[in-house]
Amino acid sequence: MKKRLDIKTEKIRNKKAYFFSLDALIALAIIVSIVLLVNPISRRHESKIDLQEDIISVLSSIKIGELDSVYAKQLISEGKIINLNQSILEQIGEFYAAESPETNLLAQDFLNSIDIGDNSGIWFNNELIASKNSSPIENASRIWTSRQIISGIEKGENVKGYSARAFLSRASRIKYFYFGGYVGDGNITSAMSYSGVLKSVEIEATFNKDFDLYVNDNLINHYASSDVLTPIKINLTSYISYFNPGTNYLGFRANNLYTAGGFIKIVYDDSDPFSLPTRHSFPGIEGVINIYDSFYIPSTPDSMEVFLHYKSDYNLFLKIGSSFVLNELNHGEITKTIPDSELRSLLDYQSLGGKTIPVRLGLSELGEIVRRGNADVVLITDLSGSMNFRMNSDNSGTSRNCSNPNLYDSSTSRISLAKCLDKQVVDIILNASGNRLALSAFYGDENEPYKGRVYEEALTQNSDYLKSRINLYQPQGGTCICCSINDAYKILNTQSNSSRIKFIIVMSDGIPTHTCQAASGCEGTRTGLQSDEGLWLGWGAGCYGGLDDCNVNDCECASQNANWSSCRAYNNLNATVYSIGFGPVSTCWMANKTLRAIAQCGHGKYYTSDNATILQEFYSQISQEILHLSYIEQISEIIGLLNKTILYPDSYISFSYNKTLPYGLAITLETDEFGNTISQGALDIPSDSEVLEANAISYSGPRWTDNVSIYNSTLWKQIFNLQDYGSDYIVLGDPYVINIPIENIAKGSNLVKISTSIGPGNYSGGSPSDKIIYSLLKEVASYSPIVSRAQGCIWNIEFEDGTTSQMRLPETYTGNDECYYTNAVVSYDPNDAINSAIYNLFLILDLNKNNKIETKFSEQNLVIDSIEISGIPFTWSSEVQARVWR
Repeated sequence: MKKRLDIKTEKIRNKKAYFFSLDALIALAIIVSIVLLVNPISRRHESKIDLQEDIISVLSSIKIGELDSVYAKQLISEGKIINLNQSILEQIGEFYAAESPETNLLAQDFLNSIDIGDNSGIWFNNELIASKNSSPIENASRIWTSRQIISGIEKGENVKGYSARAFLSRASRIKYFYFGGYVGDGNITSAMSYSGVLKSVEIEATFNKDFDLYVNDNLINHYASSDVLTPIKINLTSYISYFNPGTNYLGFRANNLYTAGGFIKIVYDDSDPFSLPTRHSFPGIEGVINIYDSFYIPSTPDSMEVFLHYKSDYNLFLKIGSSFVLNELNHGEITKTIPDSELRSLLDYQSLGGKTIPVRLGLSELGEIVRRGNADVVLITDLSGSMNFRMNSDNSGTSRNCSNPNLYDSSTSRISLAKCLDKQVVDIILNASGNRLALSAFYGDENEPYKGRVYEEALTQNSDYLKSRINLYQPQGGTCICCSINDAYKILNTQSNSSRIKFIIVMSDGIPTHTCQAASGCEGTRTGLQSDEGLWLGWGAGCYGGLDDCNVNDCECASQNANWSSCRAYNNLNATVYSIGFGPVSTCWMANKTLRAIAQCGHGKYYTSDNATILQEFYSQISQEILHLSYIEQISEIIGLLNKTILYPDSYISFSYNKTLPYGLAITLETDEFGNTISQGALDIPSDSEVLEANAISYSGPRWTDNVSIYNSTLWKQIFNLQDYGSDYIVLGDPYVINIPIENIAKGSNLVKISTSIGPGNYSGGSPSDKIIYSLLKEVASYSPIVSRAQGCIWNIEFEDGTTSQMRLPETYTGNDECYYTNAVVSYDPNDAINSAIYNLFLILDLNKNNKIETKFSEQNLVIDSIEISGIPFTWSSEVQARVWR
């Protein structure tokens, strides 16, 4: 009997590899040992149960590069064996997984190199790959088997694992150049600058009229105007050839043009890191210098400087916050520098840090404030006989004029007070340019007790004329409220239009006594109006008597007629109807019921009092509310400017401060437009991000942005209040950009609310186009799991701005496979390490998880590290068997 193989090979356990790692054993020594130990002289009989284990041990212990085999050396020279440090078993397994014929040949060569006498063979997953035998195993009487599970080996699968890392070395930079809350009037020029490679240019802004757009004096196109609260959007990406690295000028040209807020947004590739502002640039103006704006200093300034380059023959002033820093008259072209030492004496630097500061730059000659509206108002006055009574009784009142100090005494006749309050309404409503007012006074004909009559004056802006007609009012007869409401309907229907806001103010001192349709029934909403010598008539049975005679059916009809008339005015014309009970109306249920129903159906408000002073307040409240609801804009009227003025676009306010930023990749984003007039919107901050800067964007139009608040827990916190700088808004700047201090922004959900007004207490919402522009610091790197391939593909990517891009990732990829990350489809090979890492990176960059990426980048910005990792097991495995048999 031949002697057994006596090979002392250390058994290696607890492997973290595809295969068991190799000891540094010398292959030739083992082979020599095998030859020496096979001694044909020895005839001692012993069991062969250890020989198969030795075969496995030798295969897993000897490096392929140490195998003294002609065939193995041939494979090395041909480049089919690359890693000389892996074991014979690893190399055979690699060939097996690749389904290479070298699997069988190398295994057979190994078995041929040893002589153990008995039959032997090597199996992978019960598949015989090599054998050395004199008799088939099927005829064996005894078989000895050694088994070994090898992780990471399966026929047809890779034996090497790959992992990849994908990260943005930098994103394409995004920079904004903002207009103020109001910039005018005339040709406007905005300077913008960049370095590197420009990728896109977009404009979003409001303009009051059509204009021509120029880039570096090259005409681009003619554009239509926009609503002052709704910006137009212009994409100039197809005109990138008109731009050059450095400073560029965009010109918006039209006579008396102004913008009420907006920005120029550029995307470019550059290595500059994110930075906070150190300069506020003024736009250029050729016409009338008239700017309402603001700027932000992140922390208390160390120094400041103002540089103004302008041409003017008029007095120019600059107000920062609530302080004038310039107010002087010069002639010709001027360059004016206000140094830090002078500014420090005029401004409280401590109060400037971390705040949005309003700025006003303009000419003192801009003159009076002009308020504009678009209201059409019909003022209805009761001229029934009872208007001669005192305010608080049926006794005759004293006639007094509006300057009489006793006008508000209870002894004053109702008609005297009514005339004065009517004139007050005329003055308030018509104080806003563009508003119009008409008169309608009602009474019941004394000679024909069943006929109601109306006195009318058409819509006009002539306040003096209207007040002269009010002076002629003389009370007489009964009360035909429906007559005047129907008359107001006729005025608004024929003299107004759908673009104007309509209002009716109804005043009466008693119960309705005349109907506007047949007395029997009062059904339906028919008004029964007829014309008689220019007067609008009601007809029906009279309803006479004192305040207690309110049970008559005809009075009910008259009340219903008035209510129906109000409903018709609101439903058909969208006219808001207010009502005022003049005198002791509240003591009569019919009169009170009628006037209250008129206001309810007209979606207005009902007021009543027998106190003259309180009535005066009611009239003022209604007038101011109409003024507010119909407000279009408030502007400075240009008075006597014969020569145009110029502000050059190299003018600025600069500042320095001490504030460091954390290191990382900055991503600049825009929220969706708020989409409501509250104006309120959401700002959501991912938990893995830090906020670098956030700005609320407010299209205030003709108003001022006066309040901005943020909500992220249980309470609203005010972060900007224009009243901190004064109550006279016309001399203050109007912020278009309001910084939100980052310490007030929470991770997760935040709400931001913006309000506008023309003065303290006169609040309203903002534009649906309001939004937030903010920058986040994110760690934008991702990793893939260990997978079998690392090749890449052609990625089709959709960005949040609606653009798409096709990129070879990595740039060295030469195949044709396509991957997708778009709103419509997401598709990639998860068994490719590079694709998996890129997909995970896109998930990080897709902040709102809509399969569109907020951050613009190019192939050059995206870095891919592919790492080949061996020694990490896959989920698949193979069983290796060495068998010896007789």
